Amino acid sequence: MAEMITLTECPRDAFQGLPRFIPTDRKIAYMNRLISAGVRRIDFGSFVSPKAVPQMADTAVVFENMKTAPGLYLIAIVANLRGAEGIAVANHKFGHVGGRRIHAAGFPLSVNETFQRRNTNKSLEEAWAELESMQALCNREALELVVYLSMAFGNPYNEPHDPSRVIDFAKRAQDLGAACVQLADTVGVATAAQVGDTFAAVKAAVPGMQLGVHLHATPSTLHDKVSQALDAGCRLFDSAIGGIGGCPFAEDELVGNIDTLQLLPLLARFGYTTPYDTGKLLDSAAEAQELARKYG
Repeated sequence: MAEMITLTECPRDAFQGLPRFIPTDRKIAYMNRLISAGVRRIDFGSFVSPKAVPQMADTAVVFENMKTAPGLYLIAIVANLRGAEGIAVANHKFGHVGGRRIHAAGFPLSVNETFQRRNTNKSLEEAWAELESMQALCNREALELVVYLSMAFGNPYNEPHDPSRVIDFAKRAQDLGAACVQLADTVGVATAAQVGDTFAAVKAAVPGMQLGVHLHATPSTLHDKVSQALDAGCRLFDSAIGGIGGCPFAEDELVGNIDTLQLLPLLARFGYTTPYDTGKLLDSAAEAQELARKYG
């Protein structure tokens, strides 16, 4: 029997950087279409400052109107303790409706100082302190903490990059109690060899930790990056239909997310299976491209 790969669909990452605000009803319809197509792990929104990321200002409303489904696992990105508190409030307010619940708070923790300040307006020392407070809240609220190690394979700021620092950060996140660590190629600078070597080293250093990758890749680099990650033992991948998206605070020129519809046949070719039905995602793909065209 083919081994199952876990996928996280990332409409939040796809939409957060679009310059024009997507109407809330269209976001809700898009999320519900994904759920109807069998998508069960979704990075759907952010509880962050609406001034910093206006596109995510309606996350609570989107959550309130999303469908529920057995096995649905929702992740919301936060930049600080206040954001994690926003998740808790939303769960308390809407969680009684059909079992609706946000299951995890995702926090972007950069392995380099520059991006941490650009992305969350905090130093790394301040970010670690914030992460400890968030983990305490997650423990109280039965939330899981997902730590995204941003710039895990290098950075565009000409700052030295040391893979051992990624290992140290992953260990520290595990010691803190994080449920999952994702190695993020935030601006698509990683080579396939870097993806494989770094993932294998981190995996060996944090046994028992759920570990995945959040890769940005062009169609020409997708095959090799995914292949190297699989060979290194990765079984959790983030992707976004259409390959759109990226962090608006990283740099001007962004490499988009892995395209879900390119990733699915690639995984099948490598001998793995996923819970998705590609045919059912085609409507979502058409809608994603329309949203990118109209609001991008």
